[in-house]
Amino acid sequence: MNEEKLREIILETIKSYNKKKIRRRELYGKIGVKGLGYDEFKRVLTDIEKTGDLVRNKGRRFSLPEDSGIYTGIFSASKNGGGFVHTDSGEVLYVRDINTGSALSGDRVRAKIIKKRHPGLTRTGEVVDIIERRKKPVVGVFRKRKKTAYVIPSEDGFPEPMIVQEGGESEAAEGDVVVVRLLSESTGFSRPLCVVEEVLGQPDSPGVDVLALARRYELPVKFSDEVVAESKQVREDLGPAMFERRRDLRGLVTFTIDPVDAKDFDDALSISRTGDGGYELGVHIADVSHYVPDGSAMDREALSRGMSCYLVDRVIPMLPERLSNDLCSLKPDIDRLTKSVIAMLDREGNVLSHEIADTVIHSRRRLTYEEVQDFLDGRPVSGDGIPAEVGEALAMLSELTDALALRRAERGALDLELPEAYVVLDDNGKPVDIVKRRRLKSHRVVEEAMILANILTAERLGGMDALFLYRVHDEPDEMKLAAFGEVADMLGYEFHLSRIRDDRYIEDFLESLRGKKHERLLNMLLLRSMKKAVYSPRNIGHYGLRLPVYTHFTSPIRRYPDLIVHRQLEAFVIGGGSPVRHDKASFEDMGAMITEREITTDAAERESIKMKTAEFMRNHLGEEFEGTVSGMMPFGFFVELDRYFVEGLVHVSTLDDDYYMLDKTGIALAGRNTGRRFVLGDRLRVAVARADKERGEVDFVIVGSLDNGPRKKRKKTLNGRSHSRPGRT
Repeated sequence: MNEEKLREIILETIKSYNKKKIRRRELYGKIGVKGLGYDEFKRVLTDIEKTGDLVRNKGRRFSLPEDSGIYTGIFSASKNGGGFVHTDSGEVLYVRDINTGSALSGDRVRAKIIKKRHPGLTRTGEVVDIIERRKKPVVGVFRKRKKTAYVIPSEDGFPEPMIVQEGGESEAAEGDVVVVRLLSESTGFSRPLCVVEEVLGQPDSPGVDVLALARRYELPVKFSDEVVAESKQVREDLGPAMFERRRDLRGLVTFTIDPVDAKDFDDALSISRTGDGGYELGVHIADVSHYVPDGSAMDREALSRGMSCYLVDRVIPMLPERLSNDLCSLKPDIDRLTKSVIAMLDREGNVLSHEIADTVIHSRRRLTYEEVQDFLDGRPVSGDGIPAEVGEALAMLSELTDALALRRAERGALDLELPEAYVVLDDNGKPVDIVKRRRLKSHRVVEEAMILANILTAERLGGMDALFLYRVHDEPDEMKLAAFGEVADMLGYEFHLSRIRDDRYIEDFLESLRGKKHERLLNMLLLRSMKKAVYSPRNIGHYGLRLPVYTHFTSPIRRYPDLIVHRQLEAFVIGGGSPVRHDKASFEDMGAMITEREITTDAAERESIKMKTAEFMRNHLGEEFEGTVSGMMPFGFFVELDRYFVEGLVHVSTLDDDYYMLDKTGIALAGRNTGRRFVLGDRLRVAVARADKERGEVDFVIVGSLDNGPRKKRKKTLNGRSHSRPGRT
């Protein structure tokens, strides 16, 4: 019997045991595996224990981790002490800084519960053992004092410098940014050892900051020679024979709408009026599958990358530039191969019929969101303006968008208002402003059209039992929603957990927040209480969009699941292609892997914004700004500035008039002696105290309050419990 099978038998035996703990000798007798020696059994049992799937208790009794109050999972450190353990069972434990031991971000650990959950917070735990050091590389700054070399990490989770093992310095010089590997043997509660694997250069050298970020997140910056060579061999292939097998849509008025700084254009729109006053909407997507054969070098590389990564000043693409910026980019005034969803809709946005086809288009105009918004608002459009035929199409799209948005709202789809930070760069890549990027009507025009195309594609393939990756979003955990509801109530907004089964309730609640003081904060907290949308071959629907079936079809140039969908459309709907070579088990693994890549990519994109934000704020050290308290942690609170869309930390160590602790509501830091409280939504005046570009951190100190005096405690009874809470807004 192989070891993996024996593992399964041991774990299943313990799970089915009527008591929580079982002696080792008794377990050996119960598994009943013929020919298995006791020494071999003990060795496998020890291996399982090392992975964290079993816990050894007193008296050589073994149990599942949860049955001993022990959880295994990945530790993720917070910026200024403490962190979280994301357990294998899906639980998230908050760990205070005094209870992290020597755990580093990315370590696999064991943790035990030491405090039950209270409103607005997860349960509190303590790291009791480090099972395995993180395998991801660590980026930091190399230092050497006398004979001791060490590295100061540039990311969270490393409270102390790491010692470089003797002889492991490579060619690093003082102050260099380096990539190091943690040594697996340094898993005890001691300072970790490392060796230098790569020297990136001095911090201020051009491109070193982004290269360091790419190394931290293991983003592949370059394509292999094999992939580049294969991409160069791709033919444009736009002759008459190609057009004969495709629907020729070059006569349609098609156009793209993208950000002003977009480098690739993979989706275009067209629209016309039907005889009964309805619409014929065309969503045209670059036919990447035509140029990237299944199993080719480019395909294998695209799968390993999963998706493109959009950093502040550059794109790390999923596909080589020959495709992403040329053949598969729907540039204006050039014939391009596409896959199109063409839908017939009535005036209310109901789909009457649709067609999915291989097509060829000729885009008339490349538009930006700002240009389209100016046109919709009746303002002059810069440059050559917008041609009349394109303007007519935009007016129809605006009408249809209103109808589709109304249908979306009627089914209760969530519409979270979470503006993003946009970093304005000069010609040298230096940040000159940080602004708030809001959703415009022009964004919604594109968004509604793309959602519709995704729905129709998912329905078509789903009805044909084709294997592909759905975009699924599970229902939220009611405990997390209950915690969110208690925070909302503390802030003065009634959230009724008993009504969440009503499709419209959460969206109605969000609508009630529009324009209110805590709108963005509660939108963000609600999003955090939701589960993450993932890729999977198993359809469970999309909770956020309130849809029974959904997929991603509209961006095969930058998302691998979309490329799979295009290939399956060719095989099952359009005809002429072969089904993809993967089986369902492979799709399960693929969905999990790409979801993980998406999480990594999102984190890298956020980190690049933080880096540039900190670089920008270094020019404003000592300056004072007005802002709003936007987040609470045990070690301090965050303030979002009015002037720039920047968030920084006010650490508790700078509040020297009292000893402050996070109160039981989870929405305020309260002074032990003075009764002074800092509450979510408070208005403050702060000064910039620190800006660390390498760590992407900005720190503030309080200059004064913009509210009427310090906030004192007052009591209110809620659900039979006494709480400190601010006044209602």
